[in-house]
Order: sequence, then C-alpha cells, then structure tokens
Amino acid sequence: MMKKQQVAVIGSLNYDLLLKQERLPKKGETFTADDLIQGPGGKGANQAAQCAKLGLSTSMIGKVGEDRFGEALIGSLQAFGVNVDYVGKKGTTGMGIVNVLPDGDYHSTLLRGANYLITKEDINQSLEIISGCQYILLQQEIPPSIIDYIIEKTRDAKCQLVLNNAPARDISETSLSAIDILVVNETEAEFMSDCKVDSVESAHEVAQKLVKKVKNTVILTLGALGVVVATKEESFYTPANKVEAVDATGAGDSFIGAFVFCLIEGYTLQKATDLATLVSSITVSRTGGSESFPTLSELQGLALSHKPLER
Repeated sequence: MMKKQQVAVIGSLNYDLLLKQERLPKKGETFTADDLIQGPGGKGANQAAQCAKLGLSTSMIGKVGEDRFGEALIGSLQAFGVNVDYVGKKGTTGMGIVNVLPDGDYHSTLLRGANYLITKEDINQSLEIISGCQYILLQQEIPPSIIDYIIEKTRDAKCQLVLNNAPARDISETSLSAIDILVVNETEAEFMSDCKVDSVESAHEVAQKLVKKVKNTVILTLGALGVVVATKEESFYTPANKVEAVDATGAGDSFIGAFVFCLIEGYTLQKATDLATLVSSITVSRTGGSESFPTLSELQGLALSHKPLER
C-alpha cells in the first residue's frame, strides 16, 4: 500500500537540451555551442524531483508523449522516488531548449507538447490523491483553464496551494485569492504588479502589494540578490549565498521544493527561506537540471539539522 502523499505536483514534464555556449547568436548568425547536456526538466517535474530527493512522499500529475523522451522522464522521476501513477502518455513530449551562458544565466524556449493535453478528466481521476496532500504545487506550463479548475476543485480541501506563476500569466482575482503561497521572480512580479523590481527595496514594495491578493504569503526571488518574503503580518529579506554560478537551470524549482520540505518539517518561515536559499545555491553551482538538485543526505553532510524548529 502506498504511503500517504505529502505533496502533489501538477504541471509540466519536459525533456531538456542544454547548450553551453559563450554567448547567444546574433540575428542571422550561426554560432557554435561548446557542450550539450540533456536530461529531465519542466517546472512541475523539477519541483517534484526536489521534494522527493529531500524525502517527501510526492506524486506527479501531468502528461508526457508516447516517445522515448516520455519514458526517460517517467524513469527519472521514479528513480527519485516520485509516484508517477498519474502521469499519462499522449502525443509528443514537451521539450526545453536552454542556452546556458558562462555566468550561469540561461535563455529557454519551450515546446508545450503533451503538457497541453492534460484535461479536467485527468484532474478528476487524480483528485483523491491531490486533495489528500498537505501541499499542492502548481506552475504555468499547462493550460490556464486546468490551473483554474484545480484551484476550484480543491478550494475546500485541507491542503496548502502553492502557485509558481511562471511563465507569468494573468490570474483571476478569484483564483489568486485561493492561493496560500505565491512564488514569483522579478520579471513575473513586475508583470503582476505593473511595478519595476530592480532592488531589494522595490521587491519589498511589490511583495507587499501582491500579498494583499493571496491568502497569506508571497515569495519574490531575486536571483543573485536573494529572496524577499511577505505575509499579512511581516516582510523580510534573505540574501543569496555566495557561490560560483555554473548553471541556474531549475534553481527556482529547487528553491520551491526545499521551501515546501521545510514547511512540512515545521521550520519557521525565516528558517525555511534560509535553507531553501542554500539548496538553490547548491543547484546553481552544478550543471544540469533535477540531477543537480541536492538530496537530504547531502544537506545533512553539510552539518545541517532537519529537526523541526520552534515556530
């Protein structure tokens, strides 16, 4: 019998092709990449992988294609310990083409593929396991109508809804008001607020503006600057850890998975942000997607305790 799932991730599964190169080509130019790295990706699959690698019982709900890329994605999640019983197969697997630059920054192009073939019926068939989880993680790489449907169907459930509004989309006030934790980066925060985010100070202002639209918490990630967190009661800043950035692919997903892990373990909001920031800094110091995400044993190897803290 499968143990009760702590986290349900509903979202995208992409097979990623990462091209490491000195710069992006100019218009009309053919530029040579230095290396190719390929493997599992997609915001949904990445967040599920990080949750599972930290020991959380995690289910993935989504769709892959009827091809070798889909098989590889399912196999990767299974290897991390993710329950893939609700990952369907249809059409062509979603793909991510990522250009990784020397400073670790990246430019990404997505092929939606099977990610846009998930239906309301798929959600209905997995609703029991979704509603029974402590946390539901959502992103914006599946149809917006499905996101709204999930929010509607779980509104009365005793679970926390986490929405990573990436890529940024317009969200109805009704749907946004049901979100417990909203996670956005600078670009996504600017899209949602019509305000520039170019400093820690402006991030605080925007986070406090956005938190009025959700149930409780807004997390605004600032890359190398760190993270700003706002709730109805407080707002604080956590600086980023100083590391040599190699590849930022999946760093935001790694942060979210680690943050949810910390909340389930009983950490304070501040401590959860600190640890999630550390986890994402480990991720950016390595090359690749979910295979670069740290495990719980690695964190313990850094002499970090995962004992729940006093709230």
